[in-house]
Amino acid sequence: MRKIHLIANGVFMTTIAGGDIHFLKLAEGAAAAGYDLRYFGGHALAEVLARRRAPGTVTLTDDAAMPRVNTGALPGQLSLFRDFWGRYRRTLRLLRQAGPEDYVYAVSDYWFDVLPAVRAAARRKLMVLHMEAPAFGQILTRGRPDVDALRLASLHYWASQEHSLRRFAGCACRHIFCLHPLMRPRLQRLGFREEEMTGLSYGLEVAANEAVPPQQRVYDVVCIGRVHRQKGIADLLDTLAHLRRRLPDLRAIFIGNVREGLEPEIRQRGLDGAVEFSGFVSEEEKIRLFKASRLFLMPSKHEGSPRVIGESIVAGTPVLAYDLPNYRPLFGDFARYVPPFDLEAFQEAADRELRAMRQGDNYLDRMDLAAFKRENSWETTQARFLAGLRKLE
Repeated sequence: MRKIHLIANGVFMTTIAGGDIHFLKLAEGAAAAGYDLRYFGGHALAEVLARRRAPGTVTLTDDAAMPRVNTGALPGQLSLFRDFWGRYRRTLRLLRQAGPEDYVYAVSDYWFDVLPAVRAAARRKLMVLHMEAPAFGQILTRGRPDVDALRLASLHYWASQEHSLRRFAGCACRHIFCLHPLMRPRLQRLGFREEEMTGLSYGLEVAANEAVPPQQRVYDVVCIGRVHRQKGIADLLDTLAHLRRRLPDLRAIFIGNVREGLEPEIRQRGLDGAVEFSGFVSEEEKIRLFKASRLFLMPSKHEGSPRVIGESIVAGTPVLAYDLPNYRPLFGDFARYVPPFDLEAFQEAADRELRAMRQGDNYLDRMDLAAFKRENSWETTQARFLAGLRKLE
């Protein structure tokens, strides 16, 4: 049985999302195909794997789970860096378990996952690129919305991704998975050949979605995401206020634990009574809320490969977003777009799409949703991951 050593030092909390879910679903696919999974990570990862009853063994790279810190403040970011450094150093000592005929997979593009994979004795080396870090100039000028005022986290991400990709490009037997076609030119400049790259979907729970029956659409708008300027929160709330003036009976639902951060802004814009908060919900309830809504608003100023747009599409709920460069290659005409950051155009389009839905006109009914689901299901994503593994045999 061929072994895969998965370096996952970036899991420091037991609540997971995004890239963590992605690598765990890929690992499940590899286990089902008969691979022997060996995880390297901390106590938080071990707890996540135990809760999911995931196959494989864990080699712990820390002494205890990291205490919760405020990662938005300098002391918290420094504590997080120290924790990553400790897991990285221990991983280097423990990687003697990896033999030359094994696989090693860095489940993120951060140095604490990639550098151990590069240095491991396992000849077959793999890594993933989920999104591109901001460029150095964008960090200095805060030219990308995910760069915070402190800039330290963005500088760390930029330096980490640059160094990780260059070191990984120096490996002889390598394969890289990327979640967006716009990443390929950069990888080609680093010397990656076409056969050394595999495009992967962000992955969608298609079977779980289809298990939830159709719902009566009682909410006009569904919203989900962190309270952060990157997510276009101000534009979202201004659009809801605009819709409320046009449609006094407007109903909107926010999914996630965002009440505390948004309630003062909701009151300030006179949206009391129009907005509900679901709090944290299960996957099944999230699907139900999407299916019970007429329109998903996505006014983000920057995104990588946002799974949530795909989740809305497979639920049959129309999507309106700013026309960011990386959306159309992923979603094509399955979403509706307006020019980036044109708030007036966004508000008018939201009003138009919502009125159409209230009249029973859903543009997704005219789309090939079955093909979209096949392309982005976890089953297809896992199959492509396994095909990438086989290219190194």
